[in-house]
Amino acid sequence: MKILTSGQQLDLGDSLRAYIEEKLPVAVEKYMDNAIEAQVVFSREGAMYSCHCSVHVGTGIDMQADAQDAEIYASFDQALERLAKQLRRDKRKRRNHHTRTSSTGEVA
Repeated sequence: MKILTSGQQLDLGDSLRAYIEEKLPVAVEKYMDNAIEAQVVFSREGAMYSCHCSVHVGTGIDMQADAQDAEIYASFDQALERLAKQLRRDKRKRRNHHTRTSSTGEVA
């Protein structure tokens, strides 16, 4: 998965980029195997840091989450948590619940 990290009028350190590259793939690949691209954008609004995460999983599947916090790491964690929740719900919705089984237990 390709991860793009940027900051609007904000310089992101190497430790934050490493933290994002460590946490984001684990959270996304837990629910979707074929994630293509992720984009994380940070900005500062007054005393708060804003984080916008966007993940392109496949054809027609784009998930986005926003969060704000006084700490930049906490804003990313909150956005990642919301993104994971969206992915979990989408995977549950896409699951095929209508598979038929025969009396022998094999899928027909």
